Amino acid sequence: MIRYLKYSLLIGAGWLISCNNQSAAPARSTTVAAPYFNLNEFIAGQVKQLETTRAQVEKKVSTQPGSPETTLLPQVNWARELETFSQADINKPALRAAYDISKLTTSDGQSKTTYRKRAGYRDATVEYLEVSLSPEQRVIQISGKYREDNYLVSSAKDFSLTCAPVNGKNQIATYQISGTQKTIFFDPLRYQVQATIR
Repeated sequence: MIRYLKYSLLIGAGWLISCNNQSAAPARSTTVAAPYFNLNEFIAGQVKQLETTRAQVEKKVSTQPGSPETTLLPQVNWARELETFSQADINKPALRAAYDISKLTTSDGQSKTTYRKRAGYRDATVEYLEVSLSPEQRVIQISGKYREDNYLVSSAKDFSLTCAPVNGKNQIATYQISGTQKTIFFDPLRYQVQATIR
């Protein structure tokens, strides 16, 4: 766990994506609706819900070199815990045309929307974002890939989460983050985080 804590700030530092909330507005407002799935808004709602229910999380953290460590966290700072996902929101004004959108709907009414980065958008550090929704438009699964290369950090990470009904509300059930990171200060780091919310 010490190794994980040592590198957690570095992993978080690799994210340079700002969050842009979509807010309700009167009909005459000039506010432009977010063109993509509002991941930041979804995560903010989940943070509030998890804080209300005082949910716990069991995490299995693996780093190479190193042995996997499993920890049950009874008290969780959910905003920080889910920061990887909220920072992967692609609704930045500069990225409004940066992603191709494809949608697939199954016979049972579920939908899968994929936002894939177009060529030439170097500022778009999220390579793709995939969102699966139920017929009731509830999130079933979210996955994506992030990549960043600059003079300080070279990193790539895959992230995903799944949701399930809890007391009549849709709630994150599991999430996973895995990737590699190389900085000018440390040796290359390979890591994986698997978490189950209880």
